[in-house]
Amino acid sequence: MKTRRIVTFNIRCPWVDDGINSLPHRLGAILDKLDREQPDVVCFQEVIEKTAEFFRRHVPDYFVLYNGRCENYDGEGLMTLLRRDTVELLSSDFFWLSPTPYVPASRFEEQSDCPRVTQALMLRFCGETQPFWVYNNHLDHISDRARILGIQQILARVSDDQERCEAPVFILGDFNAKPDSETIRYCDTYQKFSIINATKDIGTTFHNFGKWIEYRPDGNRPDGPQIDYIYVDTDTASKPYTVTKWTDEQDGVYLSDHYPICLQLNN
Repeated sequence: MKTRRIVTFNIRCPWVDDGINSLPHRLGAILDKLDREQPDVVCFQEVIEKTAEFFRRHVPDYFVLYNGRCENYDGEGLMTLLRRDTVELLSSDFFWLSPTPYVPASRFEEQSDCPRVTQALMLRFCGETQPFWVYNNHLDHISDRARILGIQQILARVSDDQERCEAPVFILGDFNAKPDSETIRYCDTYQKFSIINATKDIGTTFHNFGKWIEYRPDGNRPDGPQIDYIYVDTDTASKPYTVTKWTDEQDGVYLSDHYPICLQLNN
């Protein structure tokens, strides 16, 4: 039986204020995790140029595709790792979530100051004929309206791509939206075709390095929210798969302030 692993991973930018969990302290554990798990596709959010360059140098078994969201195509953005011996890249595109998706750093009027981009990749597992689509996303962190406009734009793009090449779909990333939000309801009730939330029962994904940011009156820590998701097409959802969180932690150092989520296809 072949297993295929696709991961969404908000790696968090390298902020000094994160102390022992600043990115330089986490990179070794992240490399070890990738080496143990050998995922086929890893979609990262909150990646800067230096982070992308680190992975180019230290994970030679993977092809690194990075797209910055700023006007000069740099700055914070998205990165996808493709395992060279199992995945081939058939086509790639990225666009801004905005009324003008190919104008660098463009945004919706209702959005925060942060531009947002999506990576749209057509991939194929080596030795197979069937391609598949992967959409790596990071929706706005402040504006509900911008998140809704963003996911509408993304799913419209997915629909257009399906008309061009009908194939399995993986829509994943940091949606910055809780399960009861309008953004997630829009995904769950999308009209043009059905997509399934493979991470419906995953629970907390944002944990703030194990401490979360609020405390209940009884002094106990509440669970953090789920804001990271993997959606798949109905045919993929009908086949055997498992979804797990990477909850690795050692001496208070985590992989990130989000738990990466791994979708394993068991074909």
